[in-house]
Order: sequence, then C-alpha cells, then structure tokens
Amino acid sequence: YNIYTSTGRPSNRFGGINFAALNKTDGSREQFISRYKNGVLVEMDYDGYHLRLIADRVDYEFPPGSVHEHMAKLYGVDYNEAKSLSFQYLYGYIPDDVKQNNEYFRKVSYYINLLWSEYKSKEFIVSDIYNKKIFKKNLTDMNANKLFNYTIQLMETENNMKVLSELIPNV
Repeated sequence: YNIYTSTGRPSNRFGGINFAALNKTDGSREQFISRYKNGVLVEMDYDGYHLRLIADRVDYEFPPGSVHEHMAKLYGVDYNEAKSLSFQYLYGYIPDDVKQNNEYFRKVSYYINLLWSEYKSKEFIVSDIYNKKIFKKNLTDMNANKLFNYTIQLMETENNMKVLSELIPNV
C-alpha cells in the first residue's frame, strides 16, 4: 500500500494494477497469499460503509439493518437500484428532488456546501479522527464534490485505522 496520497487513503495500485479491483470470481486473487505460515489475508466489507460514515458526520440515524434496503424503501426501487442511486448521489450529483424528499441526502448536501466553504476560506480541511490537514496547495482541479469524495476516503482510512488499532492493540 502507498500511504502517501493526497487524500490520506492508502492506494493499492502498483505497476498499473489495482489489486482491490481484481475479479472476485475468476481466481485472479488466489495468487495473493500470506507470507506467514498458516497466515491469512482478510478483506472486510461493510454494508453501506461510506453512507454510514457520512450519516455519523451529518447526524442522520439509519434504522437497524441494511442501509441499502432502507434507501430502497425511500426511493421505491429494489436493493440493487437503490445501492446504485445512493452511490451516484453520494459520489456525484444530488438532484434537487432527492434533497427535498430524502433527509439523509439533504443533510449530505448541506455538509458538502459547508465543507466547501470552509476549504475555500481556510485553504485546508481537517480530518475528523486524527486531525490531519489536507491543504489546497496539494490538490488540483478541486470542486465541492471532489473535496467531499476525498473527505469520505480520509474518513474511511481513519476509521479503519481506529478499528484496527482496537482489534490489534500494541502492534
């Protein structure tokens, strides 16, 4: 992993290959094995992880269960379409009708605008957990949504580090 990225999120791309994007069903990942005898490699996947991280930040409480099932009910669509729409809104553009009818994305939109205003006035943002500063001078072609995406990546990384530190103390 390269930990020296502009967002603070480690990159697992090397030599033009994105290792996380390798096919999960054709055996491409089988060549990656632990260097330790009887060691294992673990991959964790949370249901709606980025949606949940942002929910904590914007003070939105999802009901128990799947985030995508919750959103499917709000959108009036099936699980897969809800997942697709949620990621489209989270990483791209939130239409006005979605902001009006969906409290979560209304709060997300407000947060994006707040973050963008802070970034423009201070020329940096500060991460939530470890207070890491991401400076304007280190970012290019920035806009509100791109900054928000970088913020999500940083939240993910910091939260993962916090969880791993609790799971594997003193390492």
